[in-house]
Amino acid sequence: MIQTSLRGLKSNTFQGGNNKLTKTAVIYGPNASGKSGFLRAFKALEYLVLRSSTFKPGEKIAPYEPFKLSVKNVVSPVSIEIEFSHRENIYHYHVAFSREKIEFEELSHFPNSVRTLLFSRQLGIPIKFGESYKGGKKTIEKLLLPNQLFLSKAAENNVESALDPFAFFGEGIMVFPFLEDYRETSLSKLYAKRLAENKNSNFSKRFNKLICALDTGIIGIQAEEVDWSSYNFPSNMPEDIRSSFQEQYKYDIRTQHSVFDGSIEVGVENFEIDEESTGTKSLFVIGGIILDALESGRVLIVDEFEKNMHPSITQFLINLFHNEMTNPRNSQLIFATHDVTQLSNDSFRRDQVWFTEKDEFGSTTLFRCSDIKGIRLGTPLDKWYSSGRFGATPIINDSDFIIEMQSNDD
Repeated sequence: MIQTSLRGLKSNTFQGGNNKLTKTAVIYGPNASGKSGFLRAFKALEYLVLRSSTFKPGEKIAPYEPFKLSVKNVVSPVSIEIEFSHRENIYHYHVAFSREKIEFEELSHFPNSVRTLLFSRQLGIPIKFGESYKGGKKTIEKLLLPNQLFLSKAAENNVESALDPFAFFGEGIMVFPFLEDYRETSLSKLYAKRLAENKNSNFSKRFNKLICALDTGIIGIQAEEVDWSSYNFPSNMPEDIRSSFQEQYKYDIRTQHSVFDGSIEVGVENFEIDEESTGTKSLFVIGGIILDALESGRVLIVDEFEKNMHPSITQFLINLFHNEMTNPRNSQLIFATHDVTQLSNDSFRRDQVWFTEKDEFGSTTLFRCSDIKGIRLGTPLDKWYSSGRFGATPIINDSDFIIEMQSNDD
């Protein structure tokens, strides 16, 4: 997200500490080129940091996904590195893990712009602590299991040097690499409760106005508590499961549409959310997630959120991050897409556009448009990408398929 020396679209950038950063980054590439895998790495790291302190002895590390197309790497540790800022502090965090053990873990920070070690851990070797590390050492090290991150265990025990970088993964980022998983039950799980219990909150008001503004035909949104008296649960359903279900789906969302007699508006009809179009339901999900990120100033990481939505609506949602009025906290968006039209509307600087390309061995390279030589300010990125001049487009070899289709065999 560090911007280059390119000029133009200043509203797409901001000053983040000592770095000039971009507010959005978009990733293009053919199907199965590694876009989703890259975004899943964020989720894997978030999961490990927030949850590994609770792992039981011998529990396998679920996010371990080795590269199965290489004999050399199929049993190798997975390595993830990330550099991030939180509350004006910059950190570099590196983790390597196998199926059952954390093989390597190192955290550094940058006081006075100089990289300084906080701690470094390697399997089988005592943890090395930097001079600027503050908090318990040996006690935490004794409590630490081989499948747990030191950062997680230290934060759980209120170690001062761990609290701020740990908080980034809980309150600094929002990762949705499997957005499809949220489409069906997203309203009841994510936003129905907030809309119902605090109708006058900024989120509720803005969510309502956003959905109504995007030509969905909706003039209002209401969230009401479900009346369970009319539902007949199975007689053999355990009480705790019934209570859990009722709490999870406690609120129901209704959309409101105008009713007309000819050209005269005569009333309002309430719709259940399932009666809305697939695109509108998708908009409910991503709209709420985006408002959440903008309100809290977090980094939103999401895969293909434009599915089922018109490109103009997608562009509008992206530009919410580029607008200082709608993004005063400098929230950032990292997303993957196949919507080439977004390259043609001057929404992005060249250092905001990334490509994934898979080689003949099945491994992925991630590269930035601004690093490609010969790309000038007026280059039509959409046409160049569609024609394959950047690579990162599918190579369709249909000869065998055509031959098979012409076969006379029954």
